[in-house]
Amino acid sequence: MESFEKMIKRLLSEASGLAPETFASLVSAPPKPEMGDYAVGCFPLAKAFRKDPKKIAADLKEKVDLGGTPFSSAEAAGPYLNFRLDDAAMARLVLEAIRQEGERFGHSDFGAGKTVIVDFSSPNIAKPFHIGHLRSTVIGASLYKIYGALGYKPIGINHLGDWGTQFGMVMAAFEEDGSKEALEKSPISYSLKLYVDYNKKCELDPQARELAKSWFVRLEEKDAKALDLWSMFRDLSLRKFEKIYERLGVGFDYYTGESFYNDKMEGAFQRVEKAGILSRSEDGAEMIDLDDYGMPPFILKKSDGATLYATREIAAALYREETYSPSLLLYVVGTPQELHFRQFVQSLKLMKLDLADKIVHVKFGHVHGMSTRKGEVVLLEDVLDEAAAKALEKIEENLAAGKLEQGVEKMALAESVGIGAIIINDLKHRRERDVSFDWEQALRFDGETGPYLQYSLARVKGILRKAGVEHPSSPDYSQLCEPETRALVRALADFPAAVEKAARDNEPSHVTTYLFDLTKAFNLFYTRHRVIGAGKEKEGARIGLVSAAGVALANGMRLLGVPVLERM
Repeated sequence: MESFEKMIKRLLSEASGLAPETFASLVSAPPKPEMGDYAVGCFPLAKAFRKDPKKIAADLKEKVDLGGTPFSSAEAAGPYLNFRLDDAAMARLVLEAIRQEGERFGHSDFGAGKTVIVDFSSPNIAKPFHIGHLRSTVIGASLYKIYGALGYKPIGINHLGDWGTQFGMVMAAFEEDGSKEALEKSPISYSLKLYVDYNKKCELDPQARELAKSWFVRLEEKDAKALDLWSMFRDLSLRKFEKIYERLGVGFDYYTGESFYNDKMEGAFQRVEKAGILSRSEDGAEMIDLDDYGMPPFILKKSDGATLYATREIAAALYREETYSPSLLLYVVGTPQELHFRQFVQSLKLMKLDLADKIVHVKFGHVHGMSTRKGEVVLLEDVLDEAAAKALEKIEENLAAGKLEQGVEKMALAESVGIGAIIINDLKHRRERDVSFDWEQALRFDGETGPYLQYSLARVKGILRKAGVEHPSSPDYSQLCEPETRALVRALADFPAAVEKAARDNEPSHVTTYLFDLTKAFNLFYTRHRVIGAGKEKEGARIGLVSAAGVALANGMRLLGVPVLERM
């Protein structure tokens, strides 16, 4: 639709003698479809023309030349000039573009030549990969795909929590009474058990706490035994994480966790010191004073000289800037860390680094109502298992009712439907809002759910299989003239704009909302108009329309990370 807007601006420029940019913010959608496809508000033109906006609209209507354009009319309605697209011309332009672009429909060179870093997921090694990591994972993965579709070079980084004093406790516990067999069998849950049990021991035995501290000191000093133990915990946990990521369809370009920046900390600290913004607290801690900005200090070193997460954050940002020269750095981290990112950005500004203006905290709310059969600790792996199990129950019900195709591989389908349900339940909400999760609602095959999108696409694919052709030759687009048909064509044309808006706002829910609107438009069209057997001319045009709807729906689902299914 953006190309049509540009056309309107050119037409108005030619009719008025003003530059096309004059009309840049004046083109919008009318409040009612029957009024047209575009409305140009003439209020801001009153000063330039020294006329009443109603008179301006009427004059422009007389001067606009629609010859050779896809517009059928331009009508003045009070202070607005409303443009309507010719049904056949719009269908031809939209459907042929989709046919030619295929899986690249919705893609563009919007961000060509630019790099965007997406820092997301970031679970802690030797601790459970819990449900709290779900939102960062699916939001970040979707943004990675959306930016990639718009021509950016996206770099996905998993900033693992793979360093810290908790490793001292885990190593001390493992050396005391650990089982390598149990660790290899279930690295995350077993590491958590070691940590929890040893933490309880420390409460009763101060010497145990000192032993844990000594193990972490050995790790920081690169003691061979400590490094071997740490590497074993990290590698086994990471393998487990990667299996979960594989189920979610998520990948990363780099796993550069906190440990990666150990040898870069001192350099970052020196950059702060050189900027002249380092100060010391009464107890000897070294920090960046942010009192003038209404924030607590950004503490870089404790009084004993130990560096903190803030130092690693600065070191990571400097490394990313020097290594990748990004245009944007997105940190997909929960809203509770908002103060931390304000401190972080302000500290970079005080260091006089342009880098500060590139950082975006992509914050998000909590997930409520998600539980499993396995107890109080809500592990993400358990949630995925639960989703697949509950999806299987729904599939069995729908198979018995004849709503799904017989002969589908039920277990694979259940996995895909369960994953799609979890992802869409998250990404249909604005990210800053808290998300409520209800298994029954999320797994419905109608309404605003992942299974509904998957089922709608499977229906499209079924129609095309029955037709025996996806792209009929020389379709007669003048046959696509019914209100429901026109509404579907118009919805298809809006997809590229929805993708760009999602990137501008770092809001994948814009794509989700678009897909729900598209499926509603498609299902309304399909329930009211026969496709197969509609007559040669109508059937050909409608098959082309159905095919285009399938392309847009599948492309949007891929951007969200929802499994695309050919059959259901």
